[in-house]
Amino acid sequence: MSIAARIASSSTAASPCKVTLLEKNSRAMLGGRCGSFDVSVPGHDGAFRHERGPSLLLLRSVYEDLFTDCTNGAKTAADFGLDIVQCAPAYQVVFDDGDRIELGFPEKDSEECIAKMNSYEEDGYAKWNEYMAACSAFLDCGLPNFIEERLDLPSFPAFIYEALRGGGVAWPLKPHSDVLDAIFASEKMKALASFQDLYVGLEPYRNDDQLFGGILKKTAPAVFGLLAALELHPTNKKAGVFAPIGGFRAVATAFERLCEDCGVEIRCDTTVVKVEDDGVHIKAGGTSDFIKVAADAVVINADLPYATESLVGSTATSSAEDNAATGLKDTFDWDDRFDFSSGVVAFHWSLDVLCKDLNTHNVFLSASSQNDTIQSWTAVRENIRTNMDAADDVSFNFYVHRASKTDTTAAPAGSDSIMVLVPCETLERKKELSSLERDEAISKYREQFSDDYVDQIRSAVLKRLGTIPSLQGLASNIIDEVVDTPATYSDYYNVGGGVPFGLSHGFAQLSLTRPAPRYRRSKNTFFVGASTRPGNGVPLVLLGAKAIAGQVVSAVSQEDGEIQKI
Repeated sequence: MSIAARIASSSTAASPCKVTLLEKNSRAMLGGRCGSFDVSVPGHDGAFRHERGPSLLLLRSVYEDLFTDCTNGAKTAADFGLDIVQCAPAYQVVFDDGDRIELGFPEKDSEECIAKMNSYEEDGYAKWNEYMAACSAFLDCGLPNFIEERLDLPSFPAFIYEALRGGGVAWPLKPHSDVLDAIFASEKMKALASFQDLYVGLEPYRNDDQLFGGILKKTAPAVFGLLAALELHPTNKKAGVFAPIGGFRAVATAFERLCEDCGVEIRCDTTVVKVEDDGVHIKAGGTSDFIKVAADAVVINADLPYATESLVGSTATSSAEDNAATGLKDTFDWDDRFDFSSGVVAFHWSLDVLCKDLNTHNVFLSASSQNDTIQSWTAVRENIRTNMDAADDVSFNFYVHRASKTDTTAAPAGSDSIMVLVPCETLERKKELSSLERDEAISKYREQFSDDYVDQIRSAVLKRLGTIPSLQGLASNIIDEVVDTPATYSDYYNVGGGVPFGLSHGFAQLSLTRPAPRYRRSKNTFFVGASTRPGNGVPLVLLGAKAIAGQVVSAVSQEDGEIQKI
């Protein structure tokens, strides 16, 4: 929605633009993955709120700038109902032996955090500060110059100093694990310094079977330590983990209000099945009729690998051959030649107890040995199904969100809503399904994640949660469960491979090597979203929308423009 608001707010009397936003889902799901859903349970007064997409908010200023930019400074995010608060601590990390540590405090780390790090290894906290200094410099230089693509010369001296300090100990183009091994001795300290690599679809460990240790593919280069600084650095002004009061639905609602304020027309329950140079073909909800909607420019927010195959690519073309009556068909397929982030199995649990020993954001990490730690990243590294039998000692990492720690509106009094995200393999593309009607194809893809496999994952998660004594036997307190698999994300959000985080960020898909936002075969078709530049995560998607809004307006500036955003 941000791109629609930015384009509409850029419209002038000399270059007027009419912007229409076409959303395939209902208005309740407007905003895509940036949204929440409610569960009502008999006997409980109030709803249990769950996040289906992001649950932590980073780079707060990027969100706030959207509202001031689109209103020429006349209004703020608060004027559209968006209230953002900081989570302190940012995280609780729970290791597989039950050991826990809290990270990410504003101004200064807690005494408990410092003592814990020093217990993991000699001078552990001093080494952490050394690492954070390098990561902070990478963040200050990387964000403006390589993510926002605007030159910021004053940020380079600190970047170069940290990159070369100590003979290049923290050289940013090394595999992340090379830098971690050079600074830390403890597997726990290495895990604390690198779990954010998962967010960009990468693992921290060197892969000697691949060129440059794997950094072109699935191994994170050390520069991605900037993500640790973004979340955990105590004094960097860009840093901090935040939460929107009311969940990410409040973010989507604020975006919707901004769009309306800027004059954007929003049509929900409207599926786009084909994009052409002069407009889009749509199917309105409840009908089987296809309608052509004219446009001078089209901005596609559906996931790029899906869009290039199903909306503007080969599947869209073959669909026309399949349906002689209209030349159109609603299908689902994606371009699988890219490297993708991992898939996710998500458990949304409504509980009849409070989980007081969980913070807002919790990461459960395996770090008993180097072998266990490396094994815990298998789903990211190899995109294969791993054994999740809870009877075995399974090494895996997962994330738990407990919104009510920060926002008491997330669950009825005395109850809790938690979300568990477990990395898994992506959907395996089946080319023969591309010719089926979309609902039939999605049904086939759902079969790749059987109930038995989901049961295994659930049991393994519950076993690991039990390393916290108060969470032992938590299964008996689950009064409602909603499960999402990669097929769910494909169904709701048209993401290739069912991957909610989009394409991974190895060097072969980073910055200028990531798919361009302007479609190469059309002068007036554009992409925004996690799989185009600059990358995934809501702040980067917002920055990408900001970067191309002017290009879209320029594409129609010579005449009164009709712009469709889908």
